[in-house]
Amino acid sequence: MQNDPLDVRCSDCGKAAQFFEPFRFTCVVRLPDVPEHSHVWGRVVVEELFPEQFKWHQPDCKKPKFLQPGETGEGYRLNERGMVWCKACKTFEAKTISWPEDAYWQWTVKGHKLVARNRDHAEQILGFLQESQRAPNRKPALRGIPTPLLTRRLQDEVSSKVEYALANA
Repeated sequence: MQNDPLDVRCSDCGKAAQFFEPFRFTCVVRLPDVPEHSHVWGRVVVEELFPEQFKWHQPDCKKPKFLQPGETGEGYRLNERGMVWCKACKTFEAKTISWPEDAYWQWTVKGHKLVARNRDHAEQILGFLQESQRAPNRKPALRGIPTPLLTRRLQDEVSSKVEYALANA
Protein backbone atom coordinates (compact mmCIF):
# COMPACT_ATOMS: atom_id res chain seq x y z
CA MET A 1 0.00 0.00 0.00
CA GLN A 2 1.28 3.45 -0.92
CA ASN A 3 2.55 5.51 2.00
CA ASP A 4 4.00 8.45 0.10
CA PRO A 5 2.58 11.78 1.25
CA LEU A 6 0.04 13.73 -0.77
CA ASP A 7 0.70 17.36 -1.68
CA VAL A 8 -2.13 19.65 -0.56
CA ARG A 9 -2.48 23.42 -0.51
CA CYS A 10 -1.50 24.82 2.89
CA SER A 11 -4.51 26.52 4.47
CA ASP A 12 -2.21 29.10 6.11
CA CYS A 13 0.15 30.20 3.30
CA GLY A 14 -1.24 28.56 0.13
CA LYS A 15 2.00 26.80 -0.78
CA ALA A 16 2.48 23.05 -1.21
CA ALA A 17 2.24 21.12 2.05
CA GLN A 18 2.52 17.39 2.64
CA PHE A 19 -0.38 15.34 3.95
CA PHE A 20 0.53 12.14 5.81
CA GLU A 21 -1.89 9.31 6.52
CA PRO A 22 -1.96 8.70 10.28
CA PHE A 23 -1.53 4.94 9.89
CA ARG A 24 0.78 2.57 8.01
CA PHE A 25 -0.90 -0.57 6.70
CA THR A 26 1.25 -3.66 6.15
CA CYS A 27 0.36 -7.25 5.38
CA VAL A 28 0.79 -9.30 8.56
CA VAL A 29 2.88 -11.87 6.64
CA ARG A 30 5.57 -9.25 5.94
CA LEU A 31 6.16 -8.38 9.58
CA PRO A 32 7.91 -10.81 11.92
CA ASP A 33 6.86 -8.74 14.96
CA VAL A 34 4.03 -6.28 15.44
CA PRO A 35 5.56 -2.84 16.15
CA GLU A 36 4.63 -0.69 19.15
CA HIS A 37 1.43 1.35 18.64
CA SER A 38 0.13 -1.27 16.19
CA HIS A 39 -3.04 -3.30 15.85
CA VAL A 40 -3.99 -6.32 13.77
CA TRP A 41 -7.00 -5.82 11.49
CA GLY A 42 -7.67 -9.10 9.69
CA ARG A 43 -4.46 -9.81 7.76
CA VAL A 44 -3.29 -6.20 8.04
CA VAL A 45 -1.06 -4.65 10.68
CA VAL A 46 -2.10 -1.05 11.37
CA GLU A 47 0.70 1.06 12.81
CA GLU A 48 -0.20 4.36 14.45
CA LEU A 49 2.31 6.87 13.03
CA PHE A 50 1.06 9.81 15.11
CA PRO A 51 -0.36 8.15 18.25
CA GLU A 52 -0.72 11.45 20.12
CA GLN A 53 -3.07 12.84 17.45
CA PHE A 54 -4.69 9.73 15.94
CA LYS A 55 -5.71 6.50 17.67
CA TRP A 56 -6.79 3.51 15.61
CA HIS A 57 -10.49 2.65 15.79
CA GLN A 58 -11.26 -0.49 13.83
CA PRO A 59 -14.08 -0.01 11.30
CA ASP A 60 -17.21 -2.16 11.58
CA CYS A 61 -16.41 -4.60 8.78
CA LYS A 62 -15.34 -8.24 8.86
CA LYS A 63 -12.38 -7.90 6.50
CA PRO A 64 -10.10 -4.91 5.96
CA LYS A 65 -11.56 -2.59 3.34
CA PHE A 66 -10.08 0.70 2.18
CA LEU A 67 -12.50 3.32 0.91
CA GLN A 68 -11.38 5.73 -1.79
CA PRO A 69 -12.66 9.33 -1.88
CA GLY A 70 -16.34 9.37 -2.76
CA GLU A 71 -16.82 5.67 -2.01
CA THR A 72 -19.42 4.79 0.62
CA GLY A 73 -19.77 1.87 3.00
CA GLU A 74 -17.89 0.42 5.94
CA GLY A 75 -14.10 0.48 6.02
CA TYR A 76 -11.17 2.84 6.47
CA ARG A 77 -11.43 6.05 4.46
CA LEU A 78 -8.08 6.90 2.87
CA ASN A 79 -6.84 10.45 2.28
CA GLU A 80 -9.17 12.13 4.74
CA ARG A 81 -7.64 12.57 8.22
CA GLY A 82 -3.94 13.00 8.85
CA MET A 83 -1.07 15.35 9.54
CA VAL A 84 -0.24 18.31 7.30
CA TRP A 85 3.30 19.65 7.24
CA CYS A 86 4.16 22.86 5.40
CA LYS A 87 7.86 23.61 5.00
CA ALA A 88 7.15 27.20 3.94
CA CYS A 89 5.29 28.37 7.06
CA LYS A 90 6.44 25.59 9.43
CA THR A 91 2.90 24.35 10.10
CA PHE A 92 2.52 20.79 11.40
CA GLU A 93 -1.01 19.97 12.47
CA ALA A 94 -3.77 17.36 12.43
CA LYS A 95 -6.21 18.08 9.59
CA THR A 96 -9.15 16.67 7.71
CA ILE A 97 -8.81 17.13 3.97
CA SER A 98 -11.08 16.59 1.03
CA TRP A 99 -9.19 14.67 -1.65
CA PRO A 100 -8.84 15.40 -4.56
CA GLU A 101 -10.36 18.89 -4.06
CA ASP A 102 -7.48 19.94 -1.78
CA ALA A 103 -4.77 18.57 -4.10
CA TYR A 104 -1.98 21.05 -4.77
CA TRP A 105 -1.25 19.60 -8.21
CA GLN A 106 -4.45 19.83 -10.23
CA TRP A 107 -5.39 21.19 -13.61
CA THR A 108 -8.61 21.53 -15.59
CA VAL A 109 -8.37 21.26 -19.36
CA LYS A 110 -11.51 21.42 -21.52
CA GLY A 111 -13.64 20.47 -18.50
CA HIS A 112 -11.51 17.45 -17.56
CA LYS A 113 -9.69 17.43 -14.22
CA LEU A 114 -6.17 16.04 -13.90
CA VAL A 115 -4.81 15.45 -10.39
CA ALA A 116 -1.36 14.36 -9.20
CA ARG A 117 -0.66 12.94 -5.74
CA ASN A 118 2.59 14.89 -5.33
CA ARG A 119 5.39 16.53 -7.32
CA ASP A 120 6.94 13.18 -8.34
CA HIS A 121 3.56 11.98 -9.61
CA ALA A 122 3.11 15.25 -11.59
CA GLU A 123 6.53 14.70 -13.18
CA GLN A 124 5.57 11.09 -14.07
CA ILE A 125 2.36 12.33 -15.69
CA LEU A 126 4.24 14.98 -17.66
CA GLY A 127 6.82 12.46 -18.87
CA PHE A 128 4.09 10.07 -19.98
CA LEU A 129 2.15 12.81 -21.80
CA GLN A 130 5.28 13.89 -23.67
CA GLU A 131 6.21 10.38 -24.86
CA SER A 132 5.81 9.99 -28.60
CA GLN A 133 5.16 6.24 -28.31
CA ARG A 134 3.13 5.58 -25.16
CA ALA A 135 2.90 2.08 -23.74
CA PRO A 136 -0.69 0.76 -24.02
CA ASN A 137 -0.57 -0.69 -20.49
CA ARG A 138 0.02 2.24 -18.19
CA LYS A 139 1.50 2.02 -14.71
CA PRO A 140 -1.17 2.19 -11.97
CA ALA A 141 -0.06 5.74 -11.12
CA LEU A 142 -0.92 6.86 -14.66
CA ARG A 143 -4.31 5.18 -15.04
CA GLY A 144 -6.25 8.11 -13.57
CA ILE A 145 -5.50 10.44 -16.47
CA PRO A 146 -8.81 11.25 -18.18
CA THR A 147 -8.86 9.70 -21.65
CA PRO A 148 -9.60 12.97 -23.51
CA LEU A 149 -6.42 14.48 -22.02
CA LEU A 150 -4.37 11.74 -23.67
CA THR A 151 -5.26 12.86 -27.20
CA ARG A 152 -2.61 14.48 -29.38
CA ARG A 153 -4.99 17.43 -29.86
CA LEU A 154 -4.77 18.36 -26.14
CA GLN A 155 -1.23 17.12 -25.47
CA ASP A 156 0.44 20.53 -25.82
CA GLU A 157 -2.11 22.33 -23.63
CA VAL A 158 -1.99 19.73 -20.86
CA SER A 159 1.81 19.46 -20.97
CA SER A 160 2.29 23.23 -20.85
CA LYS A 161 -0.02 23.58 -17.81
CA VAL A 162 1.82 20.82 -15.92
CA GLU A 163 5.26 22.18 -16.95
CA TYR A 164 4.31 25.70 -15.84
CA ALA A 165 3.09 24.47 -12.45
CA LEU A 166 6.24 22.41 -11.86
CA ALA A 167 8.51 25.31 -12.83
CA ASN A 168 6.68 27.83 -10.63
CA ALA A 169 6.05 25.82 -7.47
